[in-house]
Amino acid sequence: MGSLALMHVVVFLIVFCHSLSVYAILPSKDGCVPVEWAADWNDFAVINNRYPFEKPGEIVDGVAVRDLIQLAGLAWNARSWREITGLFCISYGPLVNGLVGDNNIRRVCDPILSSLRKNENSSIYNECIRASIDSGASGASDDRLNLFYSYNDDINNIQTVPNLSPTAFELLEWVGPSPFSFDIYGACSALRILLSTPVADILDKVQDISVHPLAVVLRSDIFWRICRNPNPTDDEILALAIVNGLSDRTDLPLCQSVSTRPTPEESEDRATAIINNAEVVLTDTSTCQKLLTELNDNIRDDYFHDIFNMITGTTLRLTQDREELCTDIYIAFSSDSRYIPTAYSLPRGITLDQFRFWDTPGELLPGFYFGEALDIAGAFLRADSLENGMILLCDVFEEFISDQSAEYNIPSITNMCASLRARRFDQLEEACLGFLSNATLNSHQDYNYQYWYNSFDRFQYDYQDVPVPDSLASFSTSTVIYYLEAIGVEFYRRLLHPTRISPEDTCGDLDNYFRSNNNLQSFTRLAVDVALEEVIPIAHGICENYREIYDYFRMRDCCGTFPAVERDVQSFILAHFGFASREELCRSIADGIEPRSGRATDEAVLRFQKEALRFLTNEQRCLAFDLPFRRLLRETGSRRSADEVFSTYTGYNSAEEACKELRQFFASKTCGGAMLGSRTYMPVLVIIQAVLTTMFFVR
Repeated sequence: MGSLALMHVVVFLIVFCHSLSVYAILPSKDGCVPVEWAADWNDFAVINNRYPFEKPGEIVDGVAVRDLIQLAGLAWNARSWREITGLFCISYGPLVNGLVGDNNIRRVCDPILSSLRKNENSSIYNECIRASIDSGASGASDDRLNLFYSYNDDINNIQTVPNLSPTAFELLEWVGPSPFSFDIYGACSALRILLSTPVADILDKVQDISVHPLAVVLRSDIFWRICRNPNPTDDEILALAIVNGLSDRTDLPLCQSVSTRPTPEESEDRATAIINNAEVVLTDTSTCQKLLTELNDNIRDDYFHDIFNMITGTTLRLTQDREELCTDIYIAFSSDSRYIPTAYSLPRGITLDQFRFWDTPGELLPGFYFGEALDIAGAFLRADSLENGMILLCDVFEEFISDQSAEYNIPSITNMCASLRARRFDQLEEACLGFLSNATLNSHQDYNYQYWYNSFDRFQYDYQDVPVPDSLASFSTSTVIYYLEAIGVEFYRRLLHPTRISPEDTCGDLDNYFRSNNNLQSFTRLAVDVALEEVIPIAHGICENYREIYDYFRMRDCCGTFPAVERDVQSFILAHFGFASREELCRSIADGIEPRSGRATDEAVLRFQKEALRFLTNEQRCLAFDLPFRRLLRETGSRRSADEVFSTYTGYNSAEEACKELRQFFASKTCGGAMLGSRTYMPVLVIIQAVLTTMFFVR
């Protein structure tokens, strides 16, 4: 027994020393992990020159996948990002500091660790500003970063990003990211979102959003430089005339009114007046006449006057013509207008080929004059919703456009108008996509473009091969990038609640977030929410056209692997969200779509968000990934077994072991007290070894 007890003592000492040497974080009885907020800045591993994962589960020396998962688990339930930063500092701060040099990491970490030890608030604002200056990113303190300034020398005093970012935030809050793909999907999505909104409300919103960028321009040197230019261009004179004509400052000559740079408050007031007067022009004859007089007095170019006459049928130089035009505008846009829409069609025996725009002033189409266009525009703006405004346009122009569809190779709008009248907003979006995608393809065919695109940039169209589904038309890498950028900005907006983007404002927003009660969990859930709000409507479109899309890719599959890959990807998605079949998943997605706007409901976003992240704390959901992973690996033709690949890249011997520790790590949290060290190596194994050895020794 003595030799056995001695052996237990030796084993215990070995394990205890091992636990000290690897600095294990040990969970306490209540499930939290005691942390001593201190880092040993002299203790960092020297990274050997070897390939990642040469040692199973270890990315580089001292950085193992298992350790990163545990660190992420602690960050998941941390009490603030200050605490998360502290966890990083004690776990990997010395390693990164040694790699970066100059104690840059330590300079950031020490104040944070000190505040955590003293349970005091700390700020990252000064470090953030210092970092922005060091990188040349401070628009106010350092002129080195051109990003925060316009690239145009004529407006080089405009800080583009800080001044225009509020407008981007307002647009995102209004319509969301989907219209910012800048393609047919964005256009049709924006149309559906705004359909039920009164036209007047849309105009009011556009006016509100336009005030700030216009104020930025008015506050710049643009007009001051134009006025100092002895030979301004016609466009510059036109801009000045419009600004002066719509401004409330009627007592000053054209350039004198903008000869001094206004204060921010003055520029906002002036911009508001200009934008309001732009609307008032339509319903107030005196404001209208003031603008037309300003244009006539300052623009001497005959070409401008000719164009104005050709479009409106009015001679701008004649006072009586200006007064008559303003009266016509007032009548057309007045609430007392008695205009009754009538369908337009070409006069009998007349074709568009015979029409000459320049022949009759004010005739925009054969037998269709500027005054009629004013009446239609006025009725459109009076519509109680964008939907009814578009029905009005259908009533007037549907027959004309449909008659021209075959002759001029343009798509018909019959389906769109029928969907509008039936209030079928889902069909309207599909009809919109079909209309615009056909218009896109036809425009390229008209110019004899082969329309072959690099496979990395756009789906390759071959009109003699497989027809491209409407749901995939106009898809390209660039539109996806625009869309992802818009989603990223929307996430940034909802994460930090910024009012503008500048080094000072952004650092202030980051500092507030750093000290708030947020953690990796709240960060991740918000990111998933923002993504799902955009992905769910896209997934709904895929579900609606699944067979069409499937057949398209299957027919273009040169190697016969698409069905197997599709099956594996589908099984992976179903396992991730906990659905038994694609039909069940698609039904759930369809139930989460708001019928009018086509956007995802809040309930659907929350439901899918919870399911998407359930694998972190649910072992069975985590294990559901194992079979799709093995199938996918087999389909790729890997010569290594799934267990070998899994072990190499994770360090775990099995999925069961990994999922069990994943659940444990993401259920842990930090708490007061001390820990044995700073790194996070194999805590469960060490504690078990120590306890078992102690039990044997006591016996």
